Amino acid sequence: MNAETIVRRTIAEQELISSGDCIVLGLSGGPDSLCLLHILTELREELGFSLSCVHLNHLMRGAQAREDVQWLSAHCDSLKISLTVETCDVEARATREKISVEEAGRQARQEALFARARQEEPCDGGSVRVALAHNRDDQAETVLLRILRGTGVHGLSAMEYCRADGLIRPLLDVSREQVEDYCGRMGLTPRWDCTNASTAYTRNRLRLELIPLLEDQFNPNVREGLARLADNAREDDRCLAHLAIGRAASARVRGEGPGTGPDLAFPLDELTAMEPAVGKRVVRLLFDRIGLREDIASVHLASLWHALEKGDTGTVVEFPNRYRAEIAYGELLLRHPDRDEAQDTPPAWCLVQERLSADRAPDPKRLPPHQALLDADAVDSLGLHPEVRTRKPGDHIQPLGGPGTKKLQDHFVDAKVPRSLRDRIPLVCCGSEVLWIQGGTVNEKYKVTPLSQRVILLEIHERIC
Repeated sequence: MNAETIVRRTIAEQELISSGDCIVLGLSGGPDSLCLLHILTELREELGFSLSCVHLNHLMRGAQAREDVQWLSAHCDSLKISLTVETCDVEARATREKISVEEAGRQARQEALFARARQEEPCDGGSVRVALAHNRDDQAETVLLRILRGTGVHGLSAMEYCRADGLIRPLLDVSREQVEDYCGRMGLTPRWDCTNASTAYTRNRLRLELIPLLEDQFNPNVREGLARLADNAREDDRCLAHLAIGRAASARVRGEGPGTGPDLAFPLDELTAMEPAVGKRVVRLLFDRIGLREDIASVHLASLWHALEKGDTGTVVEFPNRYRAEIAYGELLLRHPDRDEAQDTPPAWCLVQERLSADRAPDPKRLPPHQALLDADAVDSLGLHPEVRTRKPGDHIQPLGGPGTKKLQDHFVDAKVPRSLRDRIPLVCCGSEVLWIQGGTVNEKYKVTPLSQRVILLEIHERIC
């Protein structure tokens, strides 16, 4: 089967392109991108999409790179396809960001492509797609590289035909041999990038040295086998992801407020009852919901599962970009860094007090969490004015219905209040005696009874400066 037939089939089976779409193709000038350029050019009228290209000059090959730009500009002009040329000092970026030159180049190319894509305006309900010319041999190399790094099922699935951000790979079922055959039949003369022959780069060493060794001494069809492994792993990964999406529905938002990101809480018993393959995907999904979408490695999840096995309340596991997972009472809290930053600033509350006769008082059981009723005479007997604040050493309370006074810290432990929340809970106090914990108990000694003649209606508001 030839390259153009395979690409047509892949586009249809994977639903990569629809009528009205705008396709932005990454064009290096090598055999793969040149092959895809010409196949898409032939298909654009039939499938009803528009096509443009982006080329990135990495500033690594001097005059040769400049010649590539001139050649590609003339070639795209002959096809009546617009070409955007961007430049990036990839080596300088790699040094600055402390990443490999390969990774710096990959990031720069995708940034240039998506920046161009944002300028497109699809018609008739179409979408903007960014197309890359990765072929089946590239897929095999990616799988092998990830095996060597100790990947899981998701990593084995390697490159996707279509990503959620609109990136597509129509050439992914075409072998490098079929690409070269297409270029030969069409009389195309791809540009040659001398860096592709350099064994200074990991992927080049794998392609030029390791895979030929495996083909010669172990399996002459190793590339096909690795690509097939990616297909099989992708099926398993989708199944596990589907299970995880269903299980993640048990999460609930906790502590979302103005200017801060949300926290999520998930029942510990549900999480620990799951197989790790599903549970770890649930954690990834939940972190994705609160903003952590990349950089979660197996080491982070392994640390979390080790902590879950121990089950120590209050244990905190650090994730990338200052996100955190905390084992609380019966819950796993997934913490957004903005919440922690907000906690660095002392909270500001306003305490509103209204004195009423007992016969005018509302029913204490029907009050919202930010209101409470206390016996006015009992409070007045303290000789102090109630204030709203957070906890301090020495605070104590007799919980409603409790037999005696206990330290506030002990009450929080008994009430299973997560450690991360204890310094954020507003308290109404007279000295070191806690009269009311907002959203929680009132002090037994100051509760309203049938003998109460006067009451104080307390209400806590967040102060707006």
